[in-house]
Amino acid sequence: MPGAMVDRDATIGGGSSIGSGARLGSGAVLRGSVLMDGARIESGARVERAVLGRGAVIGAGTVTIAVIIGDGAVVGARCELRHGIRIWPGTEIGDGGVRFSAGA
Repeated sequence: MPGAMVDRDATIGGGSSIGSGARLGSGAVLRGSVLMDGARIESGARVERAVLGRGAVIGAGTVTIAVIIGDGAVVGARCELRHGIRIWPGTEIGDGGVRFSAGA
């Protein structure tokens, strides 16, 4: 992970790969996932069994499990994406814009 920035209290689990210039914020969790160059996971977000394209952004507190996020896509804060959903390159989802559970 040359050039990657990982906050001191971020968690990286086995099977993860982090590209150059990728960033993991405070309290972020990454497990069994691939972050392409320049991808960013904001504070408190959880990314498991996912692929984040180049320059993709996962907002604070967002949960992504078993998803693919295209290059340059932005998923806002407090979203929940699961079960094979694919977000096309360049797509933007606003804060709280997608949830799979009833919790807010």
